[in-house]
Amino acid sequence: MAAMYKAFYEMQRTPFVRNIPPGELYESPAMADTLGRLSYVADRQLFAVVTADAGCGKSTLVRRFVSSLPKEEYIFLYLSDSKLTPRWFYKGMLDQLGTESRFYRGDAKRQLQKEVEIIRGVQGKKVVCILDEAHLLEKETIEEFPGIHRDPPAGQPDL
Repeated sequence: MAAMYKAFYEMQRTPFVRNIPPGELYESPAMADTLGRLSYVADRQLFAVVTADAGCGKSTLVRRFVSSLPKEEYIFLYLSDSKLTPRWFYKGMLDQLGTESRFYRGDAKRQLQKEVEIIRGVQGKKVVCILDEAHLLEKETIEEFPGIHRDPPAGQPDL
């Protein structure tokens, strides 16, 4: 059936599929505005939350956002897990950085802070952490995030 529609409407590819290259997505004024805001946040290493109704395209927006920033300036860490605990958050981030996570949450948090400091200082890159589907997380996990981003203790980078 899809082939018939593609032929009739002379489409290059099947519409409304998840594998559309991010650069070819329609950029509405709202998307352009949100991408600009996210770029501002990423550039200044701030904390942001994107909210919208289910099915509005938040995950698609994230794909477009990640593709828009230069890979030589940013490292992207992405998690999408509705059962994520604070310990597994740190483990997931450290795994993506190629580092074995320490067992205890506090140790893993300090370990992640150290790795981010190294990335910023040695590689000169900015770290962007994306938690997709975060609205499904438990309260304990959500409460951990402001603690990550607050002013860190002396000598510790903030995430």
